[in-house]
Amino acid sequence: MSYRIIIFALCLSFTTACVSPKIVEEMKTEQTDLKSHNKSLKKENLQLNTQNTELNDEVKRLNQSVYQLVSDSTDRSNTLTQLQNAHQELNSAYDLLLDKNSQMMANKAKETKKLLGELQVIQEDLQKKEDELTELEENLNTKQKQLLKTQEELQARERKVVELEDIISRKDSLVNTLKNRISAALLGFEGDGLTITQKNGKVYISLDEQLLFASGSWKVDERGKEALSKLSKALENQADINVMIEGHTDSIPFGGRGQVKDNWDLSVVRATAIVRILTESSNISAARLTAAGRGEFNPVSTNSTREGRSANRRIEIILSPKLDDLYEILD
Repeated sequence: MSYRIIIFALCLSFTTACVSPKIVEEMKTEQTDLKSHNKSLKKENLQLNTQNTELNDEVKRLNQSVYQLVSDSTDRSNTLTQLQNAHQELNSAYDLLLDKNSQMMANKAKETKKLLGELQVIQEDLQKKEDELTELEENLNTKQKQLLKTQEELQARERKVVELEDIISRKDSLVNTLKNRISAALLGFEGDGLTITQKNGKVYISLDEQLLFASGSWKVDERGKEALSKLSKALENQADINVMIEGHTDSIPFGGRGQVKDNWDLSVVRATAIVRILTESSNISAARLTAAGRGEFNPVSTNSTREGRSANRRIEIILSPKLDDLYEILD
């Protein structure tokens, strides 16, 4: 560019001498413009140099970046290769684990199926045990109720037993008192064809035939009436005593007299005769008296001897305490 300006100046100097002033002036103006343009170009060149320097620096920086990127790319490529290898190994391991897991799942499925079967058996057995336990509990409750009922019944029976023992004790005491009273009333007759005994909670008064009747007769003689009168007086105020009169004969057949045909009839009419005397000689209630004929069928001795037959021909008066309160307890 400087070289061109020098040449232009030389040409201008040569031409000045031979050209008109106007042309010279134009040339000067052009020179001035060229200088100005040259200055601009210098400035522009300077800017371009600065830009070129900056670009060179940027190129260097970019080259360094490219190098770094290439280096990084290489590292990353190596890392990628390693990762790919690791990924392949992981895939292989995963496939192996998947196979093992499939096998394990199959084994687990078999084991689970087996365990479920065993569990079902256990549950069924448990349900059976629970059903048995429920049944046992129901049976236990039933047994407990039965036991409670039995205990209550036993307690009630024990109370009844105590009451019975008390009643029996009172009855025994009453019978003992009654025997003593009867013995006192018949003091002159006891041992003279009349005996008084106490057994089974009753008082038995046995009167031999010779104290009451003639042989084959049912009419009571005076000695017998006296004894029966005293007996009736002793019994008339004993409202809680029942009186059973039993007629007994020996085994020798009775020949018959009127309506009395045999020993059955004879034992009955004799018992009835005693009942009449008892009711006629005192205020004893007839409702307390019972007459019965036993005939020859309840002997106290043998009928093969005179003494035995004499003992069998008798009247037994059985005195029994009323047992109404005892029967109420038993009910």
